[in-house]
Amino acid sequence: MGLKMIGHTIRTSIAGIASVLALYTLYVPAVQAQQPKKVIGLSKPNLKGPYPTAELYGILDEAKARGFTVIVQDAGGYANIDKQLDQISNLAIKKVSAILIDPSDPAALNGVVQQARDAGILLVGAGVNVVASAVEPDAAVSSSHCNIGRELAKGAKALLPDGGSLGVLAGPPGSFWATERLRCFKEDIAGTNIKIVAETTSEQDAATSLTRASEILQRHPKLDMIYGADDVYGVGAARAAQAADRCGRTRIIFSVLGEEAEDMMNAGCADYVVAQQPVLIGRTEVRVVSDLLEGKKPEPKVINVPLIAITPDNLKTVDKAHLRPPAGWRP
Repeated sequence: MGLKMIGHTIRTSIAGIASVLALYTLYVPAVQAQQPKKVIGLSKPNLKGPYPTAELYGILDEAKARGFTVIVQDAGGYANIDKQLDQISNLAIKKVSAILIDPSDPAALNGVVQQARDAGILLVGAGVNVVASAVEPDAAVSSSHCNIGRELAKGAKALLPDGGSLGVLAGPPGSFWATERLRCFKEDIAGTNIKIVAETTSEQDAATSLTRASEILQRHPKLDMIYGADDVYGVGAARAAQAADRCGRTRIIFSVLGEEAEDMMNAGCADYVVAQQPVLIGRTEVRVVSDLLEGKKPEPKVINVPLIAITPDNLKTVDKAHLRPPAGWRP
């Protein structure tokens, strides 16, 4: 399947679920008539990088429009599980109305998330479809991470129809989203001649990703492709390919289209991106909380925001309003 056909397939799937998303894609600010502001907690393992920044913008902008206050908690890295546990516990003690949770390790968060549930706090998956492995969310907003892996596999097969060697920047060790993407990616390239020759995990850090990608290229100088879990890893891979004069020969695929990712695609060093819509995801998380507080349960419970396949052919025409915050925005 060619890259243009992949884009058509994803657009078709978007149309098919438009009715499910309609309730949440309309921007209807709630009127706050002299009532105390409701407080939403946000717990993220890491707020560095284009995706979490864009998601945070969507959350804060929508919360402001709807009269919510947001307490933002950043654990500072996927390895800081104890810090995220403490932060969620503190949000529960503060008796916030709802907590948006992106768990660093769903199994490790069971106890503290149950504590929040027992306190009557609404629990919403933030960019993932879980809040803990043994506690069901009240709702969740995400792009299916398995589907991201499958769409990356489509891109890989289109770029390497005869197969080739693949290096993998797998993402943060143990993180749900990265593990799920790679699992489904591997399922969909099984039986092809695309062979993984190197795989590594690392923290979600641009400099580290560049170093890991450079190390893979040093060991495999004629590598055909690098997979990046998201654009922190993908941009690192693209920069490593650029430094090794491998742009266009070592193909680079990843998810999330931040500004640097767009720059690398314009430079010919990134070939296929499965773009999530993190601004829309953040907005939808807040809209779901608003509905839950009014007694309205979302249907479906897990809302999967559509993906967009981006190649050099359609890069200029894609509407990026839901992909990233306004230029220069900082929390």
